[in-house]
Amino acid sequence: MRLAIRTAVIATMGAAALGLSTSPALAHGGDGGSYGGGGYGGVRAASYINPDNGMPTENPDVEDDSSCARPDQEDRQQLSDRGATNRNVHNDACFLDRKGAKKNGPASFQSSGVGYISACPDPDAGGREYSKLSDTDGDGRMDLCFQSSYQRTGKAGDLEFHARLNNDSKPGTQYVVWCADADRDGCRDERVKDDIRIEWTKKG
Repeated sequence: MRLAIRTAVIATMGAAALGLSTSPALAHGGDGGSYGGGGYGGVRAASYINPDNGMPTENPDVEDDSSCARPDQEDRQQLSDRGATNRNVHNDACFLDRKGAKKNGPASFQSSGVGYISACPDPDAGGREYSKLSDTDGDGRMDLCFQSSYQRTGKAGDLEFHARLNNDSKPGTQYVVWCADADRDGCRDERVKDDIRIEWTKKG
């Protein structure tokens, strides 16, 4: 179920306005030159649901070619068993320049509605980069995953951001916004962002 792509394209905004001044990789195009006199023209966010083909968490409603280039942003998934993550949903994301090249920078996944963020992987598996999973509203469900970098582990999924989403309790809709987030406080105040939606349903 492919939704219309709602990526945020930033034309000629400066580093301070975007809150990305700590991310040199986002300041340059594929040829190493700055966009628009130091702006971030053409950099956009793309968030998608990974179909997990061949895995226990495979999502049959998600397009097989779902990717940053062709994001499928809607899924219907049964609730996981109580206390388990056996039907979690993988949300992957990228920053892309005008040529479609992947760029780096601090970013966050922010969840609302039902469900929660069940995993917020360390980008480089114990190196200098880090991740932080938080419950920002104190309701007992993790709703904010900050990552200082995209994945850099030498394995599949490198140069992209990753989070896992789960719901083992109440059917309903989970909305997950992904954004550039240098100030590490979530996506509400950010402009470079994209989103997905999951409809969690009862078993059977």
